[in-house]
Amino acid sequence: MSRFFLRSALALGGLLFMFQVAATAQAGKPIKIADLEVQVAGKGQPATQFEYAFQAGDVLVLDLDNKTKTSYTVTVQEYFSKSPLYSTQETKKLNNLRLTVPQKSVYILTFQSLSETSTRSHFTLTRIPKSEATQNFSTLVAWRTVQDTTWTTATEKVLVKNDLKPETVVDKTFRLASLTNLTSNNRSTERFKLPAGTKHWVYWVGVGQESVQALQETGKTLAKGATALLTGSNPLVAFGLGLLPQLPQVKSSGYISYYLFNKNQAYLFREDEDGWKPYGVARGKDVLSDYGKVLASQTPKTDDGFLYLGFENPSTITGLDLTLKVVAFVDNPVYQTRTVRKPAKITTRREPLLAAE
Repeated sequence: MSRFFLRSALALGGLLFMFQVAATAQAGKPIKIADLEVQVAGKGQPATQFEYAFQAGDVLVLDLDNKTKTSYTVTVQEYFSKSPLYSTQETKKLNNLRLTVPQKSVYILTFQSLSETSTRSHFTLTRIPKSEATQNFSTLVAWRTVQDTTWTTATEKVLVKNDLKPETVVDKTFRLASLTNLTSNNRSTERFKLPAGTKHWVYWVGVGQESVQALQETGKTLAKGATALLTGSNPLVAFGLGLLPQLPQVKSSGYISYYLFNKNQAYLFREDEDGWKPYGVARGKDVLSDYGKVLASQTPKTDDGFLYLGFENPSTITGLDLTLKVVAFVDNPVYQTRTVRKPAKITTRREPLLAAE
């Protein structure tokens, strides 16, 4: 029985030996990846470092021939975890130091002379791949720049939309005398100034009470629902917001003409002097009631910032009551308070990239 166990043990031992020989035979060929004359930094200088990538199972063979016999500190560590693969605080040389790499990663080899100044040495590094499969693994290390961001939260007002806010600029009724009236003028001008931020403006002009009543009847149709909230049941505001396509036109007992001027031209027009010239927008000839919309881009720029609407009654015997309304629509930004995420600190660092196998 003992012979049987002895034979079995010998057979098993032989198999293990064969496996070991086979494994050794499959190891890659040694590759010298560094053969350098280096100046190893002294104590007061930044350490001398080399960076290489290695595959798991690689065996590294390090030699450092110190030509000045000065003592060195030597460290070999994994880049990301800083785990040391080898470390010594004082050595004069490395002779065939063999280290097995535990995992695929970048490894930093650090040398520091214990003398005050740098010293000259010869450094060699050989890689023995674990297997032929990793023979061509690249030890070169590429680097990329990475930004690490630390975030914080803050409360701020955020623009969510831009509404249009109506602002009444003119709302008045006045009398235009007849052409033959000896005490009053059949021409009149009304000065107005648009508020800052005006996107567009609308106007309505009507002769007599019938025109005013027709406009008021239109306002009654706006007295309910969301339209009333937006417009205050004002038909001219509804027109300016695009909620009404048109305003009423009525018959009346008289008619007028109107024009848009700057200050100087308005004076010539009012005094019935020759040479007055109106702008091309906001004008009407022989109308009973009229209205319009003028964009800010179409609105003339004047020296004093004012515009003048001029009105003329051509009737020789009949004076007319005239009502003028002007409404401007101004940008009204709407903000909400929100909690937003903002970068508090951004740091930049280098990060190694392993080359493809």
